Amino acid sequence: MTQFLVTTLCNAAVYALIAVSLNVVYRSSGVLNFGAGHITVVAGIFYVNQLDPGVIGILVTVVAAAATALLGYVTSVAWGQRRGIHHVSLSLALLGYGLVLDFAAGEIWAKEGFSAGPLIGGSVTIGDTTFSRERILVVALAAIFILGTLLFVDRTMAGNAIEATAADSELATLYGVRTDVVAVVTWLLAGAALGLAGVLQASIAAVSLTTALPLVIFGIAAAVVGGLGSISKAAAGAVAVAGVQTAFIQFVSPRYSVSMVFVLLFIVLALRPAGLFANARVAERV
Repeated sequence: MTQFLVTTLCNAAVYALIAVSLNVVYRSSGVLNFGAGHITVVAGIFYVNQLDPGVIGILVTVVAAAATALLGYVTSVAWGQRRGIHHVSLSLALLGYGLVLDFAAGEIWAKEGFSAGPLIGGSVTIGDTTFSRERILVVALAAIFILGTLLFVDRTMAGNAIEATAADSELATLYGVRTDVVAVVTWLLAGAALGLAGVLQASIAAVSLTTALPLVIFGIAAAVVGGLGSISKAAAGAVAVAGVQTAFIQFVSPRYSVSMVFVLLFIVLALRPAGLFANARVAERV
């Protein structure tokens, strides 16, 4: 049971960061970043192949991923929003941007799995289960980032501007909010979350260009299961998705782990379309 909990929380840490990134973008623009998985894996590969994949390497990777996400916004979303293009089309444009990243990364790095060395050594034993301290660090880093994002959104003027833009961008503009600046901050924050997700995925398992699609699927599932539009509920949804995935890998068969995540997603959409943890007021707003 300890191994199940540790594996669930580690996977949930990665999925939660992707879900938070998706939610931040969705709240401000109504667009789903289908290229999020590609940004995540490219960030992870970039981190592993740096000269110093340590603490400095994490910071460099997060900044690079934030810049990559912002470039995706400028090239795939901003021009479309100015022309009134539907958000579904813009979401697909972001998938195209992700595929371009995939191609470029394939030209630079080998198309194989990359794993990062541990940031901290040692192991912890609980009962009959022994696991590395690296896994505890992975969960802690994700939790700190998500908590920091919540505090940023709830307690700062920039965060209030993001919330105002998410609620009504036209009204926010009338009150003097620079919605263009808000969009830049939003995409930088979303990209930073994806960069950290890539680092953590490389630390607990491996990253390769082929894992981009599964990662974005798990991230979307976490966001929808928890409640699309809410950062904290997305994190809870990530735990639910990772729990279902890990349970089938350990106790049933790895063949059905991805399928059962889809089953969970379909059940939630049928019974609680606003998300397992969303209340009626939030559902109406979204």
